[in-house]
Amino acid sequence: MAKTSYRYPLYRMRHKAHFGSIKSHQNKMGVNVSGFVEEFILHYAKINLSISQRYGTAGSTLEHSTIIAIRHNDKVREPMLVKLADGITYSITNISTNRDNYISYDLLTLQKYTKGGGGADGRRN
Repeated sequence: MAKTSYRYPLYRMRHKAHFGSIKSHQNKMGVNVSGFVEEFILHYAKINLSISQRYGTAGSTLEHSTIIAIRHNDKVREPMLVKLADGITYSITNISTNRDNYISYDLLTLQKYTKGGGGADGRRN
């Protein structure tokens, strides 16, 4: 069976994703607070699922997930947080890696991040 190779035109990679994690730091008043700390930024393309793919995820943990495509980057790993152009912070739940050639893309499955580690449905991952 042939392996699927994903290609995305540059105009689709126009959004910026901020990758990072939740870390504790002191604010100006010396109080320890935790918050999103950015590590790096990558461009991404939004992936739209077909109608049959949407029906296939109905009722599953993937029902409320978002999928984006990025150029392959070894710095991206699970668990990591991603802040997208919509201003929402997501956690990476799956990375579909492709290293076939010098222009490789990875598909990231994201779920809305909630404090305490729960997903969009309130369950812990």
